[in-house]
Amino acid sequence: MTDILKPTIVGIDLGTTNSLVSVPVRDDRPIIVANERGERVTPSVVTIQQNEILVGELAKSQAVLNHENTISLVKRVMGGDQTWNCQGRELTPESVSSEILKYLKGVAESYLGYEVTGAVITVPAYFNDLQREATMRAGELAGLKVYKLFNEPTAAALAYGLQRNNDDHLLVFDFGGGTLDITFLEVKDGAFLVQGVGGDTRLGGVDFDRLIVENARDYFKKIHGPDLFADPLAYQQLLSHAEKAKVDLSAVKETRIMIPYVTVTKKGPLHLNMPLSRETLESLAAPILDNIHRILQESLESANLDPNWVGSVVLVGGSSRIPCVRRLLAETFPTGVTFRYDLNPEEIVAIGAGVLAGVMAGIYHEIDFRDVISHDLGIEDDLGEFVKLINRGASYPLENDRLFTTTRDNQTEVTVHVLQKAELEDELISLGHFTVGGLPPAKAGEPDIKVTFSIDQHGLLQVRAEEVNSGVKHEIQLTLHPKRAGNTRRPDDSKTVSKEPQMD
Repeated sequence: MTDILKPTIVGIDLGTTNSLVSVPVRDDRPIIVANERGERVTPSVVTIQQNEILVGELAKSQAVLNHENTISLVKRVMGGDQTWNCQGRELTPESVSSEILKYLKGVAESYLGYEVTGAVITVPAYFNDLQREATMRAGELAGLKVYKLFNEPTAAALAYGLQRNNDDHLLVFDFGGGTLDITFLEVKDGAFLVQGVGGDTRLGGVDFDRLIVENARDYFKKIHGPDLFADPLAYQQLLSHAEKAKVDLSAVKETRIMIPYVTVTKKGPLHLNMPLSRETLESLAAPILDNIHRILQESLESANLDPNWVGSVVLVGGSSRIPCVRRLLAETFPTGVTFRYDLNPEEIVAIGAGVLAGVMAGIYHEIDFRDVISHDLGIEDDLGEFVKLINRGASYPLENDRLFTTTRDNQTEVTVHVLQKAELEDELISLGHFTVGGLPPAKAGEPDIKVTFSIDQHGLLQVRAEEVNSGVKHEIQLTLHPKRAGNTRRPDDSKTVSKEPQMD
């Protein structure tokens, strides 16, 4: 076995459709560890069969016949309140993700020959606080100390920089199975400085699969009559074959979806034999491509950059292989921009996570990198307005505070309602709220209530509020489920208002 320093920390790319684990190696880049099937990529799928939990390809192969107990695409609902009931077990996004992490932990341990206790786990740069907190909990449930939640595009840039070792202005275009992450990053003198981020945590390659499935449904219905969506087994087969057809059309211009005995009617079995061209898929995918282009433009504007700033485009994620996506990028940026294929798009994030794991294990030298906040953060004032405390694009870890006060005489408590503003969606999300009670009686406007926002190395938010004169305080690590801001109300007598007339 290659020389590996003990004790080790592994790097994990916890993906929407596929996950990987890497191990840092002395005097070389990290190794992607193959699972027991000899495959470096493990499907992010979990199933329960006869009270046994299966993960990966074994679980994915159960999807057709055991679809009601098979869970996939869980990353898209991290931080939410969705649950699944599988054979009497209630599973949350965190518990499902923890099973994937346990499996990858075991893969690494089989390779190393000893226990793995820690990990660097990658997350989309556009993940909010709740999604990051859920990922941290998943790691803890898997028995891992999470040393760092590492933004996926920064991990990819780190792996790319390790490979190239020269200065550059990068667009890391991370288009995976379920998420789109866009990061503008400057590599200078060995430092990695994020200039801006954007993306959509619910846009990915599976949306191309969905288009193919719907097209096949319409084709079959036109020829044979029955609706394949009414047959759960037929639907699962469509999903499987659609993914394969999408992959095929990245290499050839036409393929066929052939499923014998796709469903059975009173007249007997029916078969699906449908031609599908790359041209047809691209026509179906026009709205997705328009959305990607919009996100690119808005991300550039938000970062105060123009397309000429980009020197290289680093393609990350299996969906970045789709020809029309690559063509869109080529048309968006000027001639002369270099498109990088140096590393496997499906493995580059895991390699970057392994690099940082190696830094933390003392195997590699320290690396200077700076990540940024993907959303504006603040609180609601007494008028229902958003008061910003942390700007989108600010580097973290960081801390910022601001003074607020009461709105009524002898007010004994205030409620701090924490909000996140997703600039690209122009939407306010309630991250949580807490009450600071026991305030000494005073006239309205006299108390000095300092609200402090702290972002740690993982991009997780902690909020503290303290009445400066009396020392009364309260704090919260935000772990509540997200809601639209308007869904959360508070008592009229516990509102806060900024003491400063102008917002920062």
